[in-house]
This record gives sequence, C-alpha cells and structure tokens, in this order.
Amino acid sequence: MKIFVSGASGNVGKTLVRTIQNIEWAELVGGWCKEAGQDLGEIAGIGKIGIIATDDLNAGLKASNPDIVIDFSATPVLPGNLKIYAEKNLNAVIGTTGLTDEDLAPFIKEVKDKGLRWSVIPNYGLGITLVMDFIKKVRSYYPYLSIIDRHFPGMANAPSGTAASLAKAFAQDSGPVESAEVYPGVLGAKISGVPVLSQRLPWPGPYSEHEVLMGRQDEIIRISVQDHTSDIYMDGVFLTVKKLPGMAPGTFVRELSDIIEAN
Repeated sequence: MKIFVSGASGNVGKTLVRTIQNIEWAELVGGWCKEAGQDLGEIAGIGKIGIIATDDLNAGLKASNPDIVIDFSATPVLPGNLKIYAEKNLNAVIGTTGLTDEDLAPFIKEVKDKGLRWSVIPNYGLGITLVMDFIKKVRSYYPYLSIIDRHFPGMANAPSGTAASLAKAFAQDSGPVESAEVYPGVLGAKISGVPVLSQRLPWPGPYSEHEVLMGRQDEIIRISVQDHTSDIYMDGVFLTVKKLPGMAPGTFVRELSDIIEAN
C-alpha cells in the first residue's frame, strides 16, 4: 500500500516514517512538511531513504499517487488539507485534532457523496480506546464523571481532542455539585455536561496523560492512561490503514473501536 504522510516532521510524523520502513505491505511514497527538499529518512533520524519532503501538498500528492494519506499535521492547516484529499478522491487516516463536529460536517457529507473512506480519530492509542469501552459499560452506574488532560505547554489546543471526545461520548450531566465557582472555570469547562480540566506543564513533549474519574456514593474509580512516546499510536494507525480500504464506501470513522471491531 502506497502511503503519503502529512506532517512528516512532527513527533508522530517521524515515527510514522520510521514505522513504515518495517511494514512489509506498506511503502512510503511521499511526505509533506516545512522541511522541503530534505530526505524524510534523515528528518526521522534513520538516514536517507530516497524520499524527499515537499512543502506543496498538491504537488506532492500528484507526484506520489498514494493509495492513502496519513495526516498528523496541525489544526490550522487541517481544513485545507482535508479539502485537497477530498478533491483528489483519496482515502485518509487523520490523527490531527482540534476540529469540531461542525467543522467536520461538510467533509462527512463529501466523503459519503464520493464514496471515500476516512477515519478522523482524536487518539489512535489502544489504551484510551479500551478505557472508553469500559466506561461505556459502567457509565450508567456512576453519575459523577470528570476528565483531566495533561500535556506539555506547546500542545496546540486545550482541551485535547481526546478529552473532548471522551466527554462527548459520555454526554450526561455529572452528578450535582453544590460548590459555587468563586473563580470562573475552576471546576472545569463543561463539555456535553462533563467537567473537563486541561493542565499544561513542562513534561517532555511526546508525553500525554488522560485521567478519568468516575464516582458514585462512597466509591471513586480513577483511570489514568499515560503515553510516553508517539510509538504507542502506531498499532492503531496501521490497523486503520490496513482495514479502512476494505470498509464500505462513504465510511467516516470517528472511533478506533469501530476499526478494531471491523472484519
């Protein structure tokens, strides 16, 4: 499968480039990032591989003619990228976060109309996906739910796309709280009724953590998923890359669990 990587010089992008070299059924055919003219292998720290980065997405896709695009670029450029993928009738695996459901709505329609196959998933980590499956099973027994996301100060958005998705997935007002906010937002922003807090401290850049606290009378469940490198996303990403082309035309996947469960 011929793969093009957008955002090839980011933490995840470099990991994608390295990982593709070790997958027999995958071939890296191009990459888009600001380091135009440089070898993607050298950018990723593995030496020359003969594939040169481009800063012109249109030209890069035309020259490489990929079967699928993997995009881990940045939120500000993502809408423009998605428009290009749709125009070129490309299947796409998107890991860049920050777009709302309203932002994605026109692309969902276009994917359906054109019979494309896209996945736009905020977190391809297996750990957080399995945690979400657990929460779905027990949420009705635990009226209180709070979410904390922890990232380094350079994180593009707050909350993380994963934290927002968790809140939306379990949309329901958290249990009654009598405390009055002396300072606005101190109890967390409400997303679909769920309080979400974002912490930004100088942890190493690839590090991220999502903590979910669930409560009922006299009992608290605390679940923390800590990711220390971008390597943890690779199993989920390439499972998606492998399965997505075989899914029904017009598919727009929003959760990794849908990929895991697909035949």
